[in-house]
Amino acid sequence: MKNHITHITIATALLIGVISTALMSNDDTGVLGPADSVVLSGEDGDVTITNSEGHISWGEKKTSTVWSIGFMETGKALSQLLKADHFKDKRDDLNAELKDTMTETRGALEAIAEEAQNLEPDDPSTREIHQRWQKLYDEFQNLQKLAADARGALMADQMQESYNEILEAVNVVSERMSIDMVLRFIPPDGEFEQGNPDSTIMQIRLRTALKLPEGIDITDEVLAELGLDD
Repeated sequence: MKNHITHITIATALLIGVISTALMSNDDTGVLGPADSVVLSGEDGDVTITNSEGHISWGEKKTSTVWSIGFMETGKALSQLLKADHFKDKRDDLNAELKDTMTETRGALEAIAEEAQNLEPDDPSTREIHQRWQKLYDEFQNLQKLAADARGALMADQMQESYNEILEAVNVVSERMSIDMVLRFIPPDGEFEQGNPDSTIMQIRLRTALKLPEGIDITDEVLAELGLDD
């Protein structure tokens, strides 16, 4: 019986040694593997952990995969990109063009108003002058609306172009840092811009991360890729 127990003990030790050797790396650094998969047992069933295209996965679906995440303060880059000379020159050119048109119409309104001031109260042309002034004033208001729309459309185009530049930089940085997903955010401890309650609640909503580990905010890396200042 004693010899039998001794043989079992030796066999168990050898088995443990074989398993340990299989799971340890060849250079004895204490790293487990390589292994095709790891099975974790549980009351509701087993979970098989595998390497799926370089990502930890526990199923065939993309939602059953561990993705690396980064955060990017988009507004910091966007505000700087919109100050670029080529954007500013286009806005200045548009404003100058609109100003010329508005100045011409405003001058015509002032001329009609001056003409009306020189009339006697019972002058028969008063009604006709008032109609001309009202028609021109309506045109002036329409020009103001068109000017605001033109400025808004130009700014929207420039914002979209800047956003696309940010996306390209984010893709470059993500490729370099092996990041799968980048979320835009405002740092939770960032200062609030002065405004009304609506703008404040929007700034709160944009603080999507109330706490984040150090190293996953890639704003500085993206700004550097864009050639912008921190």
